[in-house]
Amino acid sequence: MVGEVNKNARSERGWLGWVQLAVIAAVVVVAVTITLRLSGGEDPTAVARGDGARSEAVPVRVITPQPGAHRVAVASTGTVTAKAMVTLTPQVGGRVVELSEAVQDGGTFEAGEVLFRIDPRDYEIARARARAAIADARSALSQLEAEAAIARDEWRSLYPDREINPLAAREPQLEAARARLMSAEADLFQAELNLERTALAAPFDGRVVDSRIEEGQLLVAGQNYGSIYNADAIEIVAPFPPEDVARLDGAEGRTAQLSFDDRADPVEGVVVREGASLDERSRLINLHIEADADHILRPGEFVDVAIEGPSLETSLTLPARAVSGLNTVAVVRDGRIALVEVDVRDRTREGVVVAPFDAGDGVIVTPLPEDSEGRAAEILEPAGGTGG
Repeated sequence: MVGEVNKNARSERGWLGWVQLAVIAAVVVVAVTITLRLSGGEDPTAVARGDGARSEAVPVRVITPQPGAHRVAVASTGTVTAKAMVTLTPQVGGRVVELSEAVQDGGTFEAGEVLFRIDPRDYEIARARARAAIADARSALSQLEAEAAIARDEWRSLYPDREINPLAAREPQLEAARARLMSAEADLFQAELNLERTALAAPFDGRVVDSRIEEGQLLVAGQNYGSIYNADAIEIVAPFPPEDVARLDGAEGRTAQLSFDDRADPVEGVVVREGASLDERSRLINLHIEADADHILRPGEFVDVAIEGPSLETSLTLPARAVSGLNTVAVVRDGRIALVEVDVRDRTREGVVVAPFDAGDGVIVTPLPEDSEGRAAEILEPAGGTGG
């Protein structure tokens, strides 16, 4: 009996010990939780919303953007390009008997200047033969015309009431003679054209890119022996992202500032046209610019290009950190956080230029936790202006 009582007493003391340990553990957990909340800046007395979520105010810093004027500008690196490269390709073959000093890398020439001349003697002989063939064809035609006239007179005297037969009037022979004369005249035209082509000249002032022609060299018709370009047909081609071109609100006619490595002051130019399609690899659009440059522009030369776009008389400039995604801005309205979609007009080093909008009590420039829209906001201090 005594042993059973002792056993029950030990069992009761063990149960009470476990209860005491559980109470101590609960106190420790509560103390740690309160400490962590206090260290994290949370208010342990905050009231829960009806949906069970906390309604603690989110500490934020805001700016009040000031409206002002802004001019859109885009920049890229372009390349000096000749609108068209013309090959030095003779249309007739022969030996070079005359070669201009301009026909070398970098050489300059004037419109109509003979760059090289092929020995014309063979072509002069061909012209003489063509002229002789014409004389012979004309003589044959004249003789046939005389014979045809005699034949018509004889026919009328013999058969005054009958129409003359075409064969008797020598009409087939006359047509053949006229055709031979036309062919001879065409041969003369071709001979004169070939003779003219022995001298190669360009109809523009230009420069020689490269040449593989030497005096005394035998040239083959239709073969490429070098290339030249029109010095007045030079342009700058600069690639731009489609969104930059769209920001210009019509690129054609816009003023461009062109900076060259070999001169201190920039050169002014104008955009003359846009490319018809995007580059398949880069997905960029080429803008073609003509420069008002006094010095020689060399194809292949790099150029820094800055193009001025439209002037935005009323706009707001926000720091880049204030804009999330493409066009979302967080503001404080009536003490709570609201997300606003803005109309982005430009992006610069200074920030994001947007159309005016209702910024409420200020634009938030500090990072926000997830699902912060609609939560109460505690404005720590005004960051001031647009600099945030």
